[in-house]
Amino acid sequence: MRAMMPRLAPNRPEDSAPSGHMTALCTHVAGERRFLRSPQRARSFERRVTGSEHGARMVEPLVLQLGVVTTAQLAALGWSKWQIERAVQRLVLVRIRPGWFGQSPDADALAAARAGACIACFSALRLRGAWVPQGSGAHLRHARHRAGARCRPFGAQPPVRSVVDDLGTAVRSAFRCGDREALVVVLDSLLHRRLATLDELRTWAADAPARIRDLLAVLDGRAESGTESMVRFRLWRLRIGVRIQVRVLPGMRVDLLVGERLVIECDSREHHTDGAAYERDRERDRRLVARGFLVLRLSYRQIHEDWPAIERDILAIIRRGDHRFARRNQR
Repeated sequence: MRAMMPRLAPNRPEDSAPSGHMTALCTHVAGERRFLRSPQRARSFERRVTGSEHGARMVEPLVLQLGVVTTAQLAALGWSKWQIERAVQRLVLVRIRPGWFGQSPDADALAAARAGACIACFSALRLRGAWVPQGSGAHLRHARHRAGARCRPFGAQPPVRSVVDDLGTAVRSAFRCGDREALVVVLDSLLHRRLATLDELRTWAADAPARIRDLLAVLDGRAESGTESMVRFRLWRLRIGVRIQVRVLPGMRVDLLVGERLVIECDSREHHTDGAAYERDRERDRRLVARGFLVLRLSYRQIHEDWPAIERDILAIIRRGDHRFARRNQR
């Protein structure tokens, strides 16, 4: 009976250490040992396949999780051409196209490889941990530019050598592909989650137009959610002064503060399913109102679907001067 198919990616976080990252391939090694004539050759073979720490550093865990690898990446992990061909014959690996192989591949990664492309731009940024706005769709980058294809970076276009673009290439493609608000949201999240520094973003934006480079001055890595970045940017476009993550009471910070007393709290999508968070937020709102603050709590859906109405309400509050304590106390 054929041995169980090994996985390209570890199943547990602790398996990602260099010493054990290819442990799952031992199943494949054991299946090949009967073709080796001596124990010495068998041990040498196992070291080549499972002991390549350099290969572990060359092939990203994300690539292994997506289940699509190239011949070069398999070679970095210690696979010879002979071993790759035997794995294909035994259905351990599936040949997607020349030089590209899969093992229980992710659907998007498989589609990209079949198209001669890689996951790019906003799709790659989402996989790498950035907060990406809903409705961004699937973004692919092809090895050669195709007419009408937007997902290509400003500056040099690197060859497609992996199923997902590296962070720098993904950001450079997003500069061309995204609108200003989407870019602020994504780049804020990269800064907040420490996936990139402002200096790195400046380097990646070097070949982008001035309108993109100027946008970097608007970024703020203190933003704790994409919805918060959206609202801040929309208020900035309206030339409304807004402060972010302001401590207004002992032990209490608010998402956004307009003027002296208009507090805007921006809930994420996940927030709506957390009962404990719901209770905490109502307690916060009560304490803020008791101290004279005016609180607007905006849901994820409202920010995405009802912004014109929200904008009208915020402008009405500001025109009345209700965002300031001083005017209110003079009445």
